[in-house]
Amino acid sequence: MNPQKNKGDKAEREVAALLSELTGKTVRRKLGAGRTDDTGDIEGIPNFAIQVADWKDKSAACLQKPIEAEDQRENLGVDHAATFVRFRGGRYRVVLTPEQFIRLVNG
Repeated sequence: MNPQKNKGDKAEREVAALLSELTGKTVRRKLGAGRTDDTGDIEGIPNFAIQVADWKDKSAACLQKPIEAEDQRENLGVDHAATFVRFRGGRYRVVLTPEQFIRLVNG
């Protein structure tokens, strides 16, 4: 068993449950992460590629994962990308690049 994979899988399940609760939509984690045509970790939020990170180095996660989410957005052919970063105590923050934020603001 890979402890890092288990940690990531758990975070993805947490984000799916959180988004289901907050939106009332059926949100699930996707399978098949790491492929060259990766389309994100979460499905069920229309027009979004969603990446989830539970890294010890939160700064690295905030810098690297939104870039990966952007690649996934392009692979999926949607307008928006977002990254959920897990902090201590199971608290999440959504991280966007400035370009992702402006794309969201401009609709």
